[in-house]
Amino acid sequence: MVATYLALWTAIGALFAAQSYITYAYSGTRAVSGLRLLGFALADWYVWAFLAPAIFWLTRRLSLMRRPWLSVAVHLPATFVFLAARMELRLLVGQLIPAVRMGPAGIMTSMALHVFVYWAIVAVALALQYQRMYREEQMAAVGLKTQLARAELGLLKMQLQPHFLFNTLNAISEQVHTDPEAAERMITHLGELLRHTIRSGETQEISLGEELALLERYLVIQRARFAGRLEVTLDVDAGAMESFVPNLVLQPLVENAIRHGIAPRASGGHIEVIVRRDLKKRRLLLEVRDDGIGIEAARARRRAESDAHEGVGIPNTASRLRQLYGADFAFTLQSGPAGGAIVSLALPLRDALVVHSDARLPSPNGGVLHGA
Repeated sequence: MVATYLALWTAIGALFAAQSYITYAYSGTRAVSGLRLLGFALADWYVWAFLAPAIFWLTRRLSLMRRPWLSVAVHLPATFVFLAARMELRLLVGQLIPAVRMGPAGIMTSMALHVFVYWAIVAVALALQYQRMYREEQMAAVGLKTQLARAELGLLKMQLQPHFLFNTLNAISEQVHTDPEAAERMITHLGELLRHTIRSGETQEISLGEELALLERYLVIQRARFAGRLEVTLDVDAGAMESFVPNLVLQPLVENAIRHGIAPRASGGHIEVIVRRDLKKRRLLLEVRDDGIGIEAARARRRAESDAHEGVGIPNTASRLRQLYGADFAFTLQSGPAGGAIVSLALPLRDALVVHSDARLPSPNGGVLHGA
């Protein structure tokens, strides 16, 4: 930093020395040594280099942006104070280095130039002050944008959790009288899910292994509710288990498939969760397939029941992905070739380098299940 500062003033001195040399050469004046002119110029500008930090300090203390009249009132007399100090220092330099000695008359001849130099330093100080304020405002804006994004993500999670809890409690209530033991197991798994929700706090991404363990907790509840009418299979690339995924991203998609695709059928149905890695494109591909009644039939059923509520699972998930990844994701909902529905996600492939063991939830059978 000091070297750059000195280099800047040296360059200014060299520029003025060159200008003086050219002026003497074209005026036909007796040749003056270029080194001597450079010495005189550097002596002048190094004095300003010594005084400039004090001018910068004064400009910061009396900002033209906050107190313009006071600042001008102080800088006007300060101009002559600094010019006087500059002259005394220049004379001192001449006494210490006789080769660049200059009398008071010679110093006074360039007074107008040095008045301009003083105000040029003030202008540079103000420009740097504006630049610093602009950078701070930009950083504050980025910080505010980040806080707003986190707040929106938190709100989306808050919307999802009561929806999930309400549906799960309904499922449990259906079992309380018909199968109390099943209801008790469902409550236990619900408690594990809620414990994870509280513990994860503002965590927006977890490993796929953790996500599948949470999904299995939810599926235990749903299997008990459907009493053998629900079959779920997981087809997961083992190498993807440490990849990051949004916290509770699969549960609302599976819940949507169960509620709108499988539940309306007396015979139940089958859901398949597929996870693959595309190493070439660095994408993590997730699919939730069901063989339920299909998208159009589900919409017709809601219209027949005068239920305009589409649920929060699909739109909420899309909003969370948009907040987390911007445009760097793909999310589609389409009809399956043989009926049912397919939800597909393509996310950035990022591995969890550090997975907190206390955030993991073991599956009921000691690991993530890769089957019904």
